[in-house]
Parts: sequence; structure tokens; C-alpha cells
Amino acid sequence: MNSIFFLEMIGTAAFAASGALAASRKNMDIFGFMVLALMPAVGGGTLRDLFLGRQPVFWIEDPSYVAIALVSAVIVFFGVYRPGTRMRLLIWTDALGLALFAALGTEISLEFGAGPLVAVMLGVVTAVTGGMIRDIIVNEIPLVLTKEIYATAAFVTGLVFVVADYLGAGRDVGLLLAVIAGFAVRGLAIRYNWSLPPPRVRR
Repeated sequence: MNSIFFLEMIGTAAFAASGALAASRKNMDIFGFMVLALMPAVGGGTLRDLFLGRQPVFWIEDPSYVAIALVSAVIVFFGVYRPGTRMRLLIWTDALGLALFAALGTEISLEFGAGPLVAVMLGVVTAVTGGMIRDIIVNEIPLVLTKEIYATAAFVTGLVFVVADYLGAGRDVGLLLAVIAGFAVRGLAIRYNWSLPPPRVRR
């Protein structure tokens, strides 16, 4: 198993768990768990592949992504949680998935010939689209549309990978640095309630 595939499996499991935890908070049945697990696990990567003209999209070419997402949904469905823990778990599993998918989305986009800026933006698309679909389905404001540092963390992740790649750090080292940077930014934002400043209103 190569490092890219291993990271993709971890990211898929983390994002799928975030979707299943959202279903748990809404008291859905196991089918709802599976649907909401699939949305963040494959949604962003599907849109990225369509933009890149990558056919077939990754989860159709290799169904193991879907299998991992469904297994994660089942594990979460049968889990036992203390009151108030599910939202915290959702936020942190989402943060891990965000960092992993932003780094991998950027790497894949560069591999398919996208320029550095486009690759970073497609990394952001990979990281945030599935979570937006998840949150819309459960009738919540998507995290990316709140004041929290969310898409910014994905952008930082992709930027770190592009810079590391430009400096010749190597793919594996670049991915590791990017994931650490993105998870650190998102984690610190969660821990200390960081947010971007609102626009100044002229009176």
C-alpha cells in the first residue's frame, strides 16, 4: 500500500465518520448514516475529478473508498457516546479529513497538470464540498460558511504542499507537512475560537 492510498483511506474514514456523527445527532436510521457518511467521503473528490476531466471518478474506479465510508458509518452507528461528545467528535474528525483531503486534492491536481494556484483551489474544493453537502442535508449552516477558520485552513494546507513541492521536498514529505499545517491551523481555530475579521462597515 503506497503512502497516497493510505492517506486517502484515513481521510475517507475520517470524513465518513463526521458524516455518520452528523446523522447520529439527528437520530437517523442506519441508511441515513450511510448516506451522510458517503457525502463528505466522496463529494469533494468527485467534483475535483469532474473539473480535472479525470474519468472515471476515483470511487467508481476503486470501490474501496465507498467500502471504507460504509464501514465507518456502521461503526459510528453502533457506537455509544456520552451526551455532548458527538459534536466534538464531528468537529475533530472533520478537521482531520479537511487537512488530508486538501493536501491530497492539491497533489492529485498538480499530477493531472493543474497550475499551482488552481491545484490549491481544487484542494480546497476537495476538502470542503462534501462537508457542505453533509451540513445542508441535516439542515445546518455549513462550517465553511461560518466565521470559523475552515476553508482558510484548507487553503493553507494546499499552499504548504505547493511550496514544499516547488522546493523539492518530495511528495511524501510535502504531504506530511501540508497535513500537519492544515490540521494545526484548523485545530487552533477550534481550540481558541479563531475567526477571520468581518468587513469594516463605513458609517
